[in-house]
Amino acid sequence: MKKYLIIYHREDNDGVVSGSLFYDYLTTKLNVNKSEIALLPSDYNSLTQFEKQHPIETLKEEYENIIMTDISFNDVKYMKKISKEFDNRFVWCDHHKPIIDESFREHFNTVSGVRNTTKSAILCVYEYLYDAFNERYNKKDIPEIFRLLSAWDSWSYEREGYEFEYVKAINKAYTIRFNLDFDLVVKHVHDIIKHWEENHENIFDKQEYFDYGTILNNYDDIVMEGIIKTSGDCSWRVQFEDEDKGLPLFHKACAIFHQGATNSTMFKCLKNKGINHGLVFKHSPNGNWVMSMYNINEDECTHCGEFLKKKYNGGGHKGAAGCTFTEAQFIKILNNKII
Repeated sequence: MKKYLIIYHREDNDGVVSGSLFYDYLTTKLNVNKSEIALLPSDYNSLTQFEKQHPIETLKEEYENIIMTDISFNDVKYMKKISKEFDNRFVWCDHHKPIIDESFREHFNTVSGVRNTTKSAILCVYEYLYDAFNERYNKKDIPEIFRLLSAWDSWSYEREGYEFEYVKAINKAYTIRFNLDFDLVVKHVHDIIKHWEENHENIFDKQEYFDYGTILNNYDDIVMEGIIKTSGDCSWRVQFEDEDKGLPLFHKACAIFHQGATNSTMFKCLKNKGINHGLVFKHSPNGNWVMSMYNINEDECTHCGEFLKKKYNGGGHKGAAGCTFTEAQFIKILNNKII
């Protein structure tokens, strides 16, 4: 039996860094042996498989404690059972509104951890571990790289006092430098925390990160604009239901098939051109299809996370969310070009 299982979202800095914060805290502050910690880097598709292969009884036999950050199980009942069976030995830090709202409806909102939709998982974990957000909290009392990565992931850059392009560049540079590699990020997180506690200073060069990230983002913008203009299919639609009239409502969408990393800014060349949403489809090795949905325009009121949670058991943020389709589901969707 392992003492801890850390489940973290493997697809972005927020998940990997918040998972690393937990790992570093366990090994350095609580002196937990590394051999007693199991890691489960996850996306929502892989967690569906995990749920099927690990009934709650099996989990209790394999792990003493479960830590989950920046992600949740797709099956709300499964989450509820874990919270009941593990009690305070289940820690969950997250910032995705649909599942947080669901936790209140299903009455497992008192799980240990911090869940807050206004900041990223990184700051939720930091608050939980270091009590950084008490009444004496000053945002400068947190290593700035965590604030910067959080400001990008939770789109709270204005509240944190940053410009959008600045946090976008920092996030890009961090992604390239550490490649979402858990071992590399753990070492970096450890060095940041250690130096911060000893000297109360940051140990990363903000200007270097910004310059490097800006170059990479400018290149990406040029490439993505070319992909959108040459390969983007703007004949797709997103179907909503008019609850008052009981009739379908349709939003225009642009769809692309792209296996690389994506975010909402890749569709910025379509802003204010009558297209509401960007859709990105990726094929998974297991035969399923993963779709990301983005709001293109800043005044778009659609909550992508809530829409995909309700319709396809997906989830995410207002402006960016995702879900998984089986091959059969995808073929039907592709034939109609409607999600």
